[in-house]
Amino acid sequence: MSKTVRIAMVGTGGIAAVHARRLIELPEVRVVALVDPDPDRLVGFQQRMPALADCPTFARHEEMLGAADADAAVICSPHNVHCRQILDCLEAGLHVLVEKPMVCSIEDAHRVIEKELESGKTLAVAYQRHAQAEFQFIRRHILEGAAGPVQFISAFQGQNWLRGTRGRWRQVPEVSCGGQLNDSGSHLVDVILWSSGLKAQRVSASIQNFDTPVDINSALTVDFEGGAQASIAVVGNCPIWWEDITFVCENWTFFLRQGELTYCTGDGGETVKLLRAAYGGGSPDSNFVDAILGRADVLAPSTCGLRTIELTEAAWRAADSGRPVEL
Repeated sequence: MSKTVRIAMVGTGGIAAVHARRLIELPEVRVVALVDPDPDRLVGFQQRMPALADCPTFARHEEMLGAADADAAVICSPHNVHCRQILDCLEAGLHVLVEKPMVCSIEDAHRVIEKELESGKTLAVAYQRHAQAEFQFIRRHILEGAAGPVQFISAFQGQNWLRGTRGRWRQVPEVSCGGQLNDSGSHLVDVILWSSGLKAQRVSASIQNFDTPVDINSALTVDFEGGAQASIAVVGNCPIWWEDITFVCENWTFFLRQGELTYCTGDGGETVKLLRAAYGGGSPDSNFVDAILGRADVLAPSTCGLRTIELTEAAWRAADSGRPVEL
C-alpha cells in the first residue's frame, strides 16, 4: 500500500480526542472521516480539532464504509457496538484499532478474531500500557527467564469511577456491558496477563455494585496454569486514582507504584530503578500505523482482547454463583 494511511474515526467522545491528536501528528496519516450519531458531538469535536474541521462526517459507520476512501478505522464508540463495528470494518477491508474492551463477550471475541483471520487485516486493541517502558521491561525479563517463573501477583486499582461515571452510559449495562472491571479495569487485567505471559485457570470473585446496576468494587483471586496465583482488586469507589502492582518471581520481584517501577534482584534484595530510555515508547496509534505499513508487530493483538474478556466473564460468573469458575 502507499505510505499514507487513510483513517476513519468511529466515535468522537472523550477518548477520541486523544487518538485524534496522536494521529494528526503522524506524517503518514490522513484522517478522512468522522463518525458519530450525535451531530452536536461531531461539531464540538471538530471545533476542538481544527485540523479536522473540513473532514467529512457521518452519522453511522455503515454510511462511512460506503462513501469514505479509508484504509483503517479507529473505533472509540461505547462498548456494546464494538463487535458489529469491528466486523463491518474488517468485512469492508479496513484495518481496525479498537478501544478497550475489544468486545463484551467471549463469543464476540471469537467472532471478530475469525473475521480478522479471514480478512487478512490488522486488528489491534488500544491497550497503551503495552508501549510503556515499565511493562515492556517486566514482560521481557519474565518471558526471557531472568526473573524466573512468576509465583504471585498483587494488583490494586483505585478510581473515583462510581461518582465519575454516574448518570452516564458506562453505568447502563445494555451499553457498557459491565462496570469498572470491564472498563478501566480492563487495562489492569490485560497488562497482568500480557506482562506475565500467564494463562488463567481458575477464578474466584466477590463484587459490590452499591446502588448501581454494574460492578463497582471487584475482588478477584486467580490461579494460573503452572501454579502462580494473583490477587486483583478493582475498586471504583476510591476517592483518588491509585495503582499498585507487584510481580513476585522466583529470582526477581517487580514493584510498580503509581507508575514508578523498582525491582529487586539476587539474594541481597538489591533495589534498582528502571532506566526508561532503553524501553518503551510510542502509542497504540503509532504502533497501529507502523503495523499497517509493515514496520512493526502489533503490540496489543486481538488475542489480548480475548484473554481479558475470558477472565472478566469468569469473574462475573464466579461472583454470581459464589463458587470458583474454571476457564
